[in-house]
Amino acid sequence: MKKINTLHLVLKHCWFDKIISGQKTSEYRECSEYWNKRLTNKHYDIVVFHKGYTNTTATYKILSINITTQPKDLGTNKCWEIKLEKKI
Repeated sequence: MKKINTLHLVLKHCWFDKIISGQKTSEYRECSEYWNKRLTNKHYDIVVFHKGYTNTTATYKILSINITTQPKDLGTNKCWEIKLEKKI
């Protein structure tokens, strides 16, 4: 049986709500030392979003995790993009 690798991310309530509603289909993280170490050469199957530090969560299958230079909500030149496939 294949082990499912899970990425846990805490989101502000507004971003969590946009993902749940389908308005937001990707989550972004800056290309900092912390996130580079956590995401480079790693494989995650699913992401569990936590609505702040509450017990409210949502689980999504991950389509891909890549570095992007496209415009996004972080306002940086380069960041990690976690593309979401479907809610589980």
